[in-house]
Amino acid sequence: MTNATLNAVLNADERRLVILKGIGLDHTTIEIAAEMGVGKWMVLNDLRAMNYSKDPELKQAYLDKELRAHAETLFNINLRDEKFRHMTGMTFQEKNFENMVDYYKAELRGIYDSRDECTAITGLSKDVRKTLKRNEIVTGHRRKVQLTVKARDYLLLRN
Repeated sequence: MTNATLNAVLNADERRLVILKGIGLDHTTIEIAAEMGVGKWMVLNDLRAMNYSKDPELKQAYLDKELRAHAETLFNINLRDEKFRHMTGMTFQEKNFENMVDYYKAELRGIYDSRDECTAITGLSKDVRKTLKRNEIVTGHRRKVQLTVKARDYLLLRN
């Protein structure tokens, strides 16, 4: 018997193990079906049955797959950040902070020179306030909004 003929006569438990192994190797349903020598609908039906019966190994296989994907994403982000640090000598966040402070320099100078920072900040448009908060230039909420220490230091050093 050939390998394809052997795979065609797999019972449900053997198909389940092959499916779990395929998910562990990040194979698609078509690749798993080709491995077993059956149509993709057979694999999809088996997956549906495994989902319905709340197969713990299937849940674990999907969780492991998600963790691998997340780890690979983090690796790519770290690689990108290292390339950026090598080119500019600073992290992406530091460069973004400097760009935002330089872009909103007039508004920040007005806030810094005002008697009440909170009133000066709330006088800005909501979009500007959100951007400043997202880039860690201002901190706090409601009646306690103020410039961060980092933004103050940067404004003092640049002037």
